[in-house]
Amino acid sequence: MHSDLPLALFVLLCSLSIVASIPTWEGMNGRSSIGSLIPGASNIRALGPAISQTMPQHLTVHVPGQLGNLTISPENVGPPLFFQTPPLFYINRNKLWLLVNETTVFPVNIRNMTGTHDLPMQLVLGKKTEGITYGSWRWQTTMLYYDVPGGRSNDGIYYLCRTESGLQNIFMTTVPSPTPPGCGITTLHSFIRAGMKDRRRTL
Repeated sequence: MHSDLPLALFVLLCSLSIVASIPTWEGMNGRSSIGSLIPGASNIRALGPAISQTMPQHLTVHVPGQLGNLTISPENVGPPLFFQTPPLFYINRNKLWLLVNETTVFPVNIRNMTGTHDLPMQLVLGKKTEGITYGSWRWQTTMLYYDVPGGRSNDGIYYLCRTESGLQNIFMTTVPSPTPPGCGITTLHSFIRAGMKDRRRTL
């Protein structure tokens, strides 16, 4: 009986290593404690004519735990493996970040799509800051805005567009433009900010 103990311990340690290696940014465990590290960090909810009202939908990536193009998705999509709560975002030094855990954040980058898409800017999650970097993110009440030098802004308007791959990605522009074919308008909101202001008023 005792001779089987080392083997059982080895199997247990291997199992723990596998679990530890699974990406956890979807926040299934400890999400509240992670969010409390940065006041104002919250999920970003999408609203507007392009968004289904049957269930809340949020800014996220196509596959939990992977970098790449940002999209809008309901909280529960696909098989149980892909069940996720929306990721947390926050603004620091005019940059928008996705909060993974206590030591890891990823920047939301803006890819220059001029000449390849009707809308010139696409939102992409990356490991480092790159792409268009001269603009700044800000909140106006609950709405997320992107401004560039010269007084231009996206006015809080984003576009959910179906691309040639069949996936829907997020684009924007700081120049007034008609909505391109295959795209719908949405706005992005952090409603935790309204709650924080209400709490401050009652203190």
